[in-house]
Amino acid sequence: MAKQHSKEQIEATANSIVNHFIPKNQEETTLSFHFTIPPSSNYKVSYEKDAKGNWNFVRYEADEA
Repeated sequence: MAKQHSKEQIEATANSIVNHFIPKNQEETTLSFHFTIPPSSNYKVSYEKDAKGNWNFVRYEADEA
């Protein structure tokens, strides 16, 4: 069973790499991506863009491989 990470750990990790996933299309207001916290914990995270153009973490789910 893969280790479960706290929401804070997942959000901090996602925030550290979210810039790699920002859509080139400025009209996009949502994004999601998958990542792994070693050794084997996979997560899907979702962000929404606010009126100021900032991407805000909104949710995550464990991505069972």
